[in-house]
Amino acid sequence: MQSKTLNITLAADMLVCGVSAAIATAAACRAKKEELTLAIGISLVFTSVMMIVIPNIINATGMDHVLGGAWIGGTIDATGAVAAAGAFLSDKALYVAATVKLIQNILIGVIAFAVALYWVTWVEPQQGGAKPSTIEIWHRFPKFVLGFITASIVMSLLYEHLGSDQGRIMINDGLIGGWTKTFRGWFFCLAFVSIGLATDFRQLAGYLKGGKPIILYLCGQTLNLVLTLAMAYLMFFIIFPDITANI
Repeated sequence: MQSKTLNITLAADMLVCGVSAAIATAAACRAKKEELTLAIGISLVFTSVMMIVIPNIINATGMDHVLGGAWIGGTIDATGAVAAAGAFLSDKALYVAATVKLIQNILIGVIAFAVALYWVTWVEPQQGGAKPSTIEIWHRFPKFVLGFITASIVMSLLYEHLGSDQGRIMINDGLIGGWTKTFRGWFFCLAFVSIGLATDFRQLAGYLKGGKPIILYLCGQTLNLVLTLAMAYLMFFIIFPDITANI
């Protein structure tokens, strides 16, 4: 694949948490809108398939739901799809899958910063451009990541202050599952409509020529599935079996 920006955007998409990671990485490396749209499209298609196939594989093989939940959380890209796939198995699988995915989501900021730093100091100077100033890293860093971290800290502290019962009622049921749910749905829809309106499908077809982005995603996700399952088994059943027994 000649486009380094498409390569890194698609890789970050499957590495961390799908759409959010793709958007953050695309901003950091200044990927084209068509490249971001392609990465998101491929991710959503395979996420829809995986959220159905993986839980059925876990059930068919009799896999422990702790192991299965960790496998789901570490491989399915979208957080919502992870929750749905985990809930399909059991509450235990949902709990483990959501926890693993949320830990993985923390990497969005780390990945975005690393990509911005690498692109500004290494990739673009090699391509013949002048070495940008250090402040360019800040300009490219997606600021929504800071909002994500701030909201997580504030909600965690508020939940701790209220206690588990009141926190669940006021934050989980009232705030997250209540009045902000409608806004999240609309903003999500508007974001994808905006991406679609700004996309030139003639240019998009050129990126798909030869199927290399799909091959990259298939190879990367296959490696991801194997390594995540192996690591989940190692951590939950070899290194920390006592913790697993209490879940």
